[in-house]
Amino acid sequence: MADTLRFYSWGGSTQEALTKHLIEPFEEEYGVTVEQSSFSSQDKMLANVRSNPAGSYDVIMPSLSGSYNAVKQDLVEPLRLDNIETWSNLLPSFREYNPAGTGDDTFVAPLYYGTVGMVYNTDHVSGSPPFSWELTWDSEYSGALTLEGFAFVRMFTTALAQGMDPNKMEGDAGSYEEGVKQVYDAMAEQHELVKKYWTSGQEQTTLYSNETAVLGDGWSGRILSLQNDGYDNLQYTIPEEGAYGWSDTFAIAKGSEHRYTAEKFIQFAYRPEVMKSLSPVIGYPPATGATSSDIEALPDFDPTGGERLKFQDQKFKEQHQEDWNQTFEQIKLGQY
Repeated sequence: MADTLRFYSWGGSTQEALTKHLIEPFEEEYGVTVEQSSFSSQDKMLANVRSNPAGSYDVIMPSLSGSYNAVKQDLVEPLRLDNIETWSNLLPSFREYNPAGTGDDTFVAPLYYGTVGMVYNTDHVSGSPPFSWELTWDSEYSGALTLEGFAFVRMFTTALAQGMDPNKMEGDAGSYEEGVKQVYDAMAEQHELVKKYWTSGQEQTTLYSNETAVLGDGWSGRILSLQNDGYDNLQYTIPEEGAYGWSDTFAIAKGSEHRYTAEKFIQFAYRPEVMKSLSPVIGYPPATGATSSDIEALPDFDPTGGERLKFQDQKFKEQHQEDWNQTFEQIKLGQY
C-alpha cells in the first residue's frame, strides 16, 4: 500500500460525507493519507485531469456522461477486478454497468445511484406506486404537468413509456426511423398537457412546492429536500417501466502511481458497513446490495434490486442528440 492517495471528488456536502464515512475510516485502518481536492462539474474535472501531468490524481469521480468521456479521452486506467475483492457486492445491474461501451474492460466502480423518476402530489394524484409513465399522458393533469426540459431525457423516458429499449428506439418493424417517429409523436401529444419544462433543481422545487405542478418527473434529491422541509404530500417513485438512471463512480486516473492502493480504496468502499453508513448521508442508495431501513426510505431506492434502473448508452446519445434537440425545439414551439 502507498503512503498517500490523491482523491478528486465532488465538493460540498458530498465531499463532507465521503470524508467522514469513507476516507477517515480508510485512513485509520490502512495508515494511508488521502489528499483531497474537489470539483464542481464534470467538465472541470475532465479538463483538470487532462491538463495536469499523469499521476496528479489517483481516484477520480466521474458520473454517467463523465465516464464515457473519460474513457473516450483515455484519462482512466482499466480496473483490475482481482484486486477489488468486494466487487461481487455490487448489484447485478451495476456489475454490467458500462457507460463507455468499452467491451471487456471495466473502467468505473459505481458508488451510488439516482434516477429521473416520477414526482406526484398525493393531494391531487390518487392510487399507489409504482405508477406507469402513461400517467403523464393523462389529460386529467393538463396544465399541471412539469417535465425535465432536456431532449435526451425526454427521448429516453418517452421510449420507456412506449415499451421500447431507449438505447435502440426501434419501432414494431425494428427500425430506428419508425421508432423515433413514434417517440416524437408521443412527445408532441404530451406537450399539450405540459405547464412548464424545467431545467434546474430550483425550477422543479418551485413548481412542485407551490403546486403549479402536481405531477411530472424530477430529481429525487430535490424531492427529498422538500419532504424534509415538510412537504409530505410530495412523493417520488420509479415507475414500473423503469427510469433514467445515473451513478457517481470511482475511476483510477491514467498514470496513477498508486493504482493498487486506489483499488483497495474501492474495495473498502464496497464493504456493507461503509455503504450503510455513507449512503443515507449522501442521500442516494448504494450500488451494492447493502441495505437498511434508512436506505430503503431513500426516494431513489429500487426494491427490485436495480432492475428498474435504465442507463443511457452514451454513444447512442452522441450519435442522435443533435436531431433530438432540433425536433424537441419544434415540439415546444408547436411546429412539429
